[in-house]
Amino acid sequence: MNCRTFSDDCSAELPAIVVACRKAADEMLSLAASHCRVGFVESLRSTKETEVAIIELPAAVMSAHGDLPAAGDVVLPGSGGSSERLDVKDEPEKTESLCVTCAQVFLPFLLAGMGSVAASLLLDHVKDWPVYSAYRELFVLIPPLLGLNGNLEMTLVARLSTQVNLDRLNTVKSQLRQAAANMALLQCQSTVVALVACGLALAKGLARHGGAITPLYACMLCACGLAAANVASMVLGAFMTTVVLVARRCGLNPDNVAAPIAASLGDLTTLTLLSTISSRLLDWKDSPLMTPGVVLLSLLLLPVWFFLAFKHENTRSVLKVGWPPILAAVMVSSFGGYILDFSVIRFEGIALHLSAVNAVGGNLAAIYCCRLSTFLSRRVETGVLPPEDASRCANPLVLFAGSSEVGRVARILLLVVIPGQLIFLTATDLLRYGSFNVTPLFGFLYVLVALVQVAILLFLSRSLVYWLWWWRVDPDNAAIPFITAAGDFTGTGLLTVAFFALESVADPAVTG
Repeated sequence: MNCRTFSDDCSAELPAIVVACRKAADEMLSLAASHCRVGFVESLRSTKETEVAIIELPAAVMSAHGDLPAAGDVVLPGSGGSSERLDVKDEPEKTESLCVTCAQVFLPFLLAGMGSVAASLLLDHVKDWPVYSAYRELFVLIPPLLGLNGNLEMTLVARLSTQVNLDRLNTVKSQLRQAAANMALLQCQSTVVALVACGLALAKGLARHGGAITPLYACMLCACGLAAANVASMVLGAFMTTVVLVARRCGLNPDNVAAPIAASLGDLTTLTLLSTISSRLLDWKDSPLMTPGVVLLSLLLLPVWFFLAFKHENTRSVLKVGWPPILAAVMVSSFGGYILDFSVIRFEGIALHLSAVNAVGGNLAAIYCCRLSTFLSRRVETGVLPPEDASRCANPLVLFAGSSEVGRVARILLLVVIPGQLIFLTATDLLRYGSFNVTPLFGFLYVLVALVQVAILLFLSRSLVYWLWWWRVDPDNAAIPFITAAGDFTGTGLLTVAFFALESVADPAVTG
């Protein structure tokens, strides 16, 4: 009797036991799934980077449990059941309002533009110095050297801004290591690129003089370029590293603040150093020791800079893959130098406005490249494009009229060109002549040239950055040099075309 009663009780409780076991098994399987998948993910609950090893569950098991994560997702412990894809980062984005972006861009843009105005006034002043008359190839050096320092400083700013925005430079030790490695990298890059620029300038000199260039003439030209590039990189690199770190400490986005300052100070500082050093070396142009010694010293220091930069992981990757865009940028800028060498003789006033057009376009394009790089770094892994904007080739209508963050920033950067260039044009004319002598036609063509140039550069920036990201190439190192060089070339070319148009209608701004 007792046995039968016990058997009946077991039969009654068995379904409940089975249900409880199945429930416990499901909970264990769900917990295992939250920890299992191949790859590494970032914890959403901590600012520190933690790596979680996970393995793939069989597809049959995944499909049998609808509450388990999908094949591309993983559930993080303590995340409330939210899932994260390995190729798309779901970390909270630090979005900025349009007013904040405009304010942070426009004020540094005006400051940088005034630096470009100063560079234009300086170029208009020094173009008649004896050293520029004796060594006309220095005009060919101006765009690539000015673009060189703008390129190198802005790539430095882009690298540091991305690291700062990702909270990877929060300690003094990491900041000092990054600063030292990047300074060595700048010196290495400036030496190599200055040599290439001098070689292109000498090629133009050989064509002009019919091959009658002496070794001392070549040493003089190379010494001027190398000395100016190295000193400018040292000064500007230290200053811009400080600007990026201070901007972040003050709660500003370094992408908006540092890039335009880097470009404008690069122009003014490099042109000042090139003109001053060239004038001082002119007294030693026939010395067999001075100018060859400057060239030899630069070459001897090159392996030292290379070794110091190669020791750091971040700069090591730039040394390995960062040369093609920089060298290509020098080539493109040199074509702008060929145009300048012609136009500065043909048109008296073009040097007065050239730096403002080129630098402003390069500034805005550099800001856009920095913003795109940071946007992609926060949203997706390299090699993957964001699903809401997955086209590698930009559509101009979508870019300038779309509602995405990328489109909004592009419109802001394009719109600030009009008031900014009008301010720069007025300031240049008042500082140069003491009165406003710009004709309406000249003002219209000047602003039109600036708008067309910036629109071209923003379109190129969007397409190039996305292509580089898809190719798993860091756009911080590869995009900005080519874009700013394209700014030098398009700005010089478009402004020369505008001066030809003004000359054809006998506009007083050109004919006097």
